[in-house]
Amino acid sequence: MFELWGFLITPWHISLGRFILALLIFIFAILFRSLFANVILKLLKAFVGKKYVFDDEMLADVSTPLKFVVIVFGFYLATLVVPLPADIEETLTPFIRSLIMFALFWALYYLVESVGIVIDKITLASKTSYGLKSLTDGAELTYGIKSLLVKGSKILIVVIGLMVILNEWGINIVALLAGLGIASAAVALTAKETLSNIFSSLAIILNNTFKPGDWIMTPDVEGIVEEIGSRETKIRTFSKAIVTIPNAKLTHSVVTNFSRMTNRRIKMRIGLEYRTRREQVTRIIQRFHNYLQNHPSIEIDSSKAVMLVHLAEFNDSSIDILLYYFTKTTHWQEWMRIREENMLEFMKIVEEEGAAFAFPSQQIYLEKCCDS
Repeated sequence: MFELWGFLITPWHISLGRFILALLIFIFAILFRSLFANVILKLLKAFVGKKYVFDDEMLADVSTPLKFVVIVFGFYLATLVVPLPADIEETLTPFIRSLIMFALFWALYYLVESVGIVIDKITLASKTSYGLKSLTDGAELTYGIKSLLVKGSKILIVVIGLMVILNEWGINIVALLAGLGIASAAVALTAKETLSNIFSSLAIILNNTFKPGDWIMTPDVEGIVEEIGSRETKIRTFSKAIVTIPNAKLTHSVVTNFSRMTNRRIKMRIGLEYRTRREQVTRIIQRFHNYLQNHPSIEIDSSKAVMLVHLAEFNDSSIDILLYYFTKTTHWQEWMRIREENMLEFMKIVEEEGAAFAFPSQQIYLEKCCDS
């Protein structure tokens, strides 16, 4: 201990009391960093008041960086108590300032994520207040743009924070930026595909081509959109597998969005036997039409959907009736239930009219010739 103290006091002229005081200040800052952080957070909450509904989440995210600032400040106070040589102070000052800047940009980094959470909660609160069961297109658009803005803001904060810290150490940022500018041309050439995917992501979101939860079909995949990322879109197929497609490819593909259907179509042909009389065919068509007109799940408004029940053609083995109409629901399982119910009723009508369904058949005529 005496040798250590002699080492300290000889070159730096530090008294034992000052050394112990500096050490206690630093230990005190480490031990009570949480207490100081909570006090500061309470003061911030009191300053903010109840003007913002979700300020608790935003303030909670700065808790960890704030604790770090308390430790840095304790270290700074400890250096003020202990007289240090000029060359060490010249290095220590930018070091402490860099730590403070690091904590500041650290807090900003997490605040950006908090702002995204706040937007989600505000959107959810608005949806609930209006009694909506799902997000509107505008809300989904806000969510998509928010996701891109949050990611972009985080990258920007990291870049600016790095530049500020470098500036504290006397590094020429202008020269560095010039060098980056020269290098950016090469980076742009190598990252052409990445940039294309990013801009394609913006195009998908702004044009509202599709959104998470939509059922889409492309030439390559069909399924439910799970996530629209900055570079690629994830689609869960009906076999429950995830397919990842670059956004640039999606913007250059034909995309069918089944979730935008206003109604869902049912199209079928019913073939009657050729022995069916004209009067029977007429009654069957009329009963089909009357049944669909009175069905509560079938869309009969001509301004929304068309309904066709007509004799279509004389086929090879049957007299065909075309049924072309739409259900009010677009839900797949409900659509299947309605379609099944309709088919059973069509069978009943055909049977009640004394007719039968045709099936592919051929007749062969044999002609017997007389002996010469």
